[in-house]
Amino acid sequence: MNQPMSVGELAAALGQEQSMISHNLKPLLACNLITRHREGKKHIYTVNTETISPIFMAIDNHATKFCPTGGKCLKEGKI
Repeated sequence: MNQPMSVGELAAALGQEQSMISHNLKPLLACNLITRHREGKKHIYTVNTETISPIFMAIDNHATKFCPTGGKCLKEGKI
């Protein structure tokens, strides 16, 4: 899931209801952590990588240095 997606595509990829996805995208959009543009009738959402990439790098750094598993849980998707 590393490409722009619509709410329907996100819901299918995550196995969640579209209403829940839409509800959770609103604060991310308000804080500019994601952007949205229209393609026909769909709204397409894209991650603001300028903001998100450093956050993920900090999480990975913390997990590698301080997590008892050395960040293994992050790499296995267990959190």
